[in-house]
Amino acid sequence: MNKTSTFIILNLWWLIPVGIVLMFWQHTAPILFMLVFAYLGHVVLNPIINILGEWIGSRKWAVIIIVALFIIIISVLSSSLFPLIGRQITAFKITITMETFPKFLLRVTTILENILPAVIVNFINDFFSQYDSEFIEIWASGLSHIKSFIGRAGTVAFALGSAFLSFLIIVVFMIIFLLEGKKFSYSFLQAVPGKHYGAVKRMLEKTSNQIHSYIRGQLIAACSVAFTSIMGLYILQWITDISIPYTYLIGITAGLFNLIPFVGPIMGMIPAIIIYLVTDQVVPIHFIYVILILIIFAIVQLIDNLVISPYIMGSSVGLHPILVIILVLLGASAGGILGMFFAVPIAAIVKVVVVELVTSLKK
Repeated sequence: MNKTSTFIILNLWWLIPVGIVLMFWQHTAPILFMLVFAYLGHVVLNPIINILGEWIGSRKWAVIIIVALFIIIISVLSSSLFPLIGRQITAFKITITMETFPKFLLRVTTILENILPAVIVNFINDFFSQYDSEFIEIWASGLSHIKSFIGRAGTVAFALGSAFLSFLIIVVFMIIFLLEGKKFSYSFLQAVPGKHYGAVKRMLEKTSNQIHSYIRGQLIAACSVAFTSIMGLYILQWITDISIPYTYLIGITAGLFNLIPFVGPIMGMIPAIIIYLVTDQVVPIHFIYVILILIIFAIVQLIDNLVISPYIMGSSVGLHPILVIILVLLGASAGGILGMFFAVPIAAIVKVVVVELVTSLKK
């Protein structure tokens, strides 16, 4: 039996599933999304389980205890926070439509009239009038992307008919990852020829450590940004009496966009400004309130960059900032918002693999 046949036989355990996934991609994509969420849960919970497992002397019991606490927390959120977010998403989709665009332009013009000379305001109005169709197209494109993102989230949540069933399967996958993760790696390494075993093992270890640190840091930083954004917007409304509805939705959006390097911090504050401008206000619309919204998100990013990220992120993925920006743009082009999320981690994995291959070749 030649080397190629031996390699194929030894790797049938993963070649066959990959082939099935590619053949039936439309049906397997939601399941893959659930596997991704289960893996993220594994990445976040695994350090806690390692500590608890060493303390009580049993990893299985540590997994049972932590997963039980996780389910309890999610159950509490499902009865309080999640329905609130769902209602805000529904209300947001009703409020932000194509008919909202003229109101948005009118509010922008009102603000500009307060801070700019009449000549410049007239020029801007003429500019808006001249390129009105282009601005409408941009607005429509933005609405389309928002609805597409919400629709994909719904596809994941209801992949198998109900959110509860999907959540249950994610938990099962996560438990398997937590209990059998090392066995999966061992099974893969057993199929690697002896002369490449050491290099492949180092690749797996370095990739795992780097990506796990990156994911944990990004998720914790995103939660921090979401929480501080919500608190900041509530404080701003309490002080000024302006109305910014969908505060929870805005905060969560800011947290999610914060997962995207460089682009995220800017994109997180845009929904808050748009919603303020298209919402009926008791206090007259004024540019100072837009500035205050910008200041709130600037403070949120300052807290994240100076306090949260330096202590949580730990190790970086080691990519140059310019390369990160290029990767984010390529990810957006290839896979939309999800492509932007995963571009940097995938690049980090490729970097580790390339460095290890070059090192092996030099030896």
